[in-house]
Amino acid sequence: MVPSSFRIAALALGAVAIGGIAAQANGGSSAGLDCGINSQTQGGMIAIEAVVNSPVALSGEYRLSLNSHGNGGSSNINQGGAFTAAAGTPLALGKVMVNAGSEIDIDFTITHGGKEFDCSAPLTTHT
Repeated sequence: MVPSSFRIAALALGAVAIGGIAAQANGGSSAGLDCGINSQTQGGMIAIEAVVNSPVALSGEYRLSLNSHGNGGSSNINQGGAFTAAAGTPLALGKVMVNAGSEIDIDFTITHGGKEFDCSAPLTTHT
């Protein structure tokens, strides 16, 4: 596991997705791999989505770990498994909803071709 986490100050998110490039793979069939976290406030909750997008078809495994704590209590959520992504099509690998007032730690990694990519940062969807 990559020892990295992305901390969200949940109240500061607003109602739109947060942006930034999360991971850039080097060389081989992984060139141009984008992966990261999209977040959106929905009715007092935060929807957190782990996304991968690649210019070429891509298979691998992912792991999404989330720890949230706030006035409503705490949650530890772990998701993961194999995935296959079509070329040029963003793929949501996992989605979690937590209280909008929570402090959230996220660890999202993708393994492809024997390499592990830290995808814990926000993602910008390229159009």
